[in-house]
Amino acid sequence: MNDACATVDGLREVCHDIRQPIAGVLALAGAALSEAGLPDGARTRLEQIVELAEWQSDVIQNWLQDSRSHPGAGHADVVRVVSVAAAAEQVTWAGELTLAWPPERVFTRVHPVILRRTTANLLANATRAAGPSGTVTIEISTRNGQVLLVVEDDGPGFGWLPGGCGLGLSAVARQALVHQGRLECGRGSLGGARVSLWLPLAEANTGGMADAACTV
Repeated sequence: MNDACATVDGLREVCHDIRQPIAGVLALAGAALSEAGLPDGARTRLEQIVELAEWQSDVIQNWLQDSRSHPGAGHADVVRVVSVAAAAEQVTWAGELTLAWPPERVFTRVHPVILRRTTANLLANATRAAGPSGTVTIEISTRNGQVLLVVEDDGPGFGWLPGGCGLGLSAVARQALVHQGRLECGRGSLGGARVSLWLPLAEANTGGMADAACTV
């Protein structure tokens, strides 16, 4: 067994073992939520803990199943997945985050877990650049048979953020290529970075979506 195989096997073992503590967190949070007289604030925080723990469980399960080896096999509701990722980001970020989307529902041929991981990485970079009182915008649209996800911030722009963009942007670019998409970076209208993620559009026989924009 070479070093690369040993590393992958080791990561699989770690991910397998992490599932049990996550299950414990979910069980404890569920028990707390069932207690009578729980204050509304505590209930909200526990529900957020449950959502984040379930998300980590989904990430681990997706990695163990290695769905990344089957690009194009997924099917994700882009607005729904991006909205959930945005809400999770605002648990730890107090700035202004605005999300806009077209009236029709938008789907992509990417697994929902991978799309959320990708969105979370883009948002983490944007909110870090914008700072605790900054502004981040997300816009979803469709063009030429593709989904376009644009994230902008009012930070200093690329090349001026201490520590750079880290692993997140590289991971997004890699996933974009795997799924026949692409990533573009530049200067946005807010003065900071503008990151555009293109992904393949998927067909869907579903109803429309009402609101065109919201503040998460």
